[in-house]
Amino acid sequence: MYKVILALIFLFGAENISFSQSLNSKTLMSIADEKITVKDFLRVYNKNMDLVQDQNQKNIDDYLKLYINYKLKLKEAKALGYDQKDSYQKEFKNYKEQLLRAYTNDKEVTATLVSEAYDRSINEVKAQHVLVRFESDQDSLAAYKKIKELRSRFVNEDFSSLRLSMHDGKSIFVEDLGYFSAFKMVYNFENAAFKTPVGQTSEPFKTQFGYHVVKVLNKRPSKGKVQVAHIMIANTQKDSTLIPENRIKELYNLLQQGSSFENLAKQYSDDKGSSSRGGVMNPFGSGDISSEIFVDTAFELNEIGALSNPIQTQFGWHILKLISRSPIKPFEEIKMELEQKVKRDARSSIIREKMLEKLMQRYEISQPDLNQFSQQFERNDPESDWVLEDSISQKIFLKIESKIFTIKDFLAFLNKRKRSFKKSTDKNQLIAKQYENFLEDKLFEYKKDNLINENEDYANILKEYEEGLLLFDIMQDKIWNSAKKDSLGLKQYFKDNVSKFTSTAKVSGTLVRSNDKNQLNRVQNLWMDGVTNEAISDQINSESQLIIFSNGDFELDNSLLPQNTNLELGISEIYKLDTNYVILNITSLTAAEVLSFEDSRGAVISEYQTVLESDWIKALRIKYKVNIDNKILKKLKASLE
Repeated sequence: MYKVILALIFLFGAENISFSQSLNSKTLMSIADEKITVKDFLRVYNKNMDLVQDQNQKNIDDYLKLYINYKLKLKEAKALGYDQKDSYQKEFKNYKEQLLRAYTNDKEVTATLVSEAYDRSINEVKAQHVLVRFESDQDSLAAYKKIKELRSRFVNEDFSSLRLSMHDGKSIFVEDLGYFSAFKMVYNFENAAFKTPVGQTSEPFKTQFGYHVVKVLNKRPSKGKVQVAHIMIANTQKDSTLIPENRIKELYNLLQQGSSFENLAKQYSDDKGSSSRGGVMNPFGSGDISSEIFVDTAFELNEIGALSNPIQTQFGWHILKLISRSPIKPFEEIKMELEQKVKRDARSSIIREKMLEKLMQRYEISQPDLNQFSQQFERNDPESDWVLEDSISQKIFLKIESKIFTIKDFLAFLNKRKRSFKKSTDKNQLIAKQYENFLEDKLFEYKKDNLINENEDYANILKEYEEGLLLFDIMQDKIWNSAKKDSLGLKQYFKDNVSKFTSTAKVSGTLVRSNDKNQLNRVQNLWMDGVTNEAISDQINSESQLIIFSNGDFELDNSLLPQNTNLELGISEIYKLDTNYVILNITSLTAAEVLSFEDSRGAVISEYQTVLESDWIKALRIKYKVNIDNKILKKLKASLE
């Protein structure tokens, strides 16, 4: 999918604009032998235009240039046979299969399952369970007898005692699952948990893991979502003198004294995904984050702006600040999200079954007499292939609408799946079951093969996939990889534009921060007297956290440094930074300088790729003739206005 997004990145649109059928059908332009109608152009123009940030791309003339460049690249890709490559065919087939799944589902059944999923999303179940595992080649009856025996003990015995005596983590599991809601467990397990009354234990049921019984301890409304900001000091630090627990306590003390959480997060947090946003994380619910203490701490914060005490997770030390709490969103707001989840888990098999029923009713099907045909298939032993006489292999076996499947087609299907049944299975029973599978496969296959003619929306999306993959592949060859491999061209471009490629100036030394300017005056004086950083920290921070040290190299655009200031070697003056103050003891200065070719290679490649693409587009505009019907374009502009 990322290739399609990258390839179509500039082709977005927002509003669905209506046009007369007469204008839609008019040819807006031609590129070589390809005619492009107003409808073709508007289909991409109208798609998510609000996502385009560049206002020039919303201008119809500028957008038209981008569209033509896009079509020229596709024209060249097909001319060079990119659509015939095995790698392209394989990837396009995968995309097509993903898309087909979305269009071969029963909408009514899907809607019912989505509604059920929402009801379960707004509630949580607290449960314990016992699982008896078994592999597909093991005796399932023995496992079932064992779970029946354990159910009786589960109902009557203390959970801790049962776990201690029976849980082995291999074949028998006795586990406390805590609270969970929809999609946190496999569907069969979820069903059993939500349908079992509080205080009761379910009857044995089966999942892909084995046989279970589940005991429901409680049910409650979901806690919904919580959003927090956090400051994280990672457990592992490059600076060997920095102790994470001590640093988080220093920061906590500063927060208690009124320092800005946002500023401290930006300057000190090791979670780079959130630090630039002042530590703010995306909202999450129970089970969304793999740290129980982090989730519990977040939900325990009751007032907006409340701070947690420092806590440690497997990632590091944290301080949390409550940003917001929200209940589960209304159904209509998360309907599409739930639908995608429903289609990805075990519920999808229910949807497929209902869709199969509809296909059976929709298409004209001529089915075989299995009692007659089963006599035609023979095999010497359960391990050998099924065979039949050549004289009957081309006879019609199944017909769906005008599509014919021969006895030979079914024979190939039968042999491909010959190991899916036990050796002792009765011949007629086996063939009957395999025919059910064959009919199901061929019905969905027929549906898929004809979908492009039955559903315009599907056809358009499929075309976008096709074009997106082609554009990505040719751009990769002609521009991205070509630039990387053109050593002489890269070096010449670097030579011609050397002033563009410079390093960032930086300082090395110690930076001290405080919200009390007087404390930094003390630091300044102690430094001048030759007192060490450690001794200064012990002296000033003896009773409360008044200053905080940072050591190392700092690029001049670092958020810890004062900006637009002429920094010099030695002890600096005291600078105001946000709502606080900083002072530096600079041991070395490294000025910005022109980088070598090797050090700036990444930036050189990026700029050189832009040059190559521009030259390539000019060549394509010469190779392929572009004609625009200006009268139609004028009418189109008037309609858009």
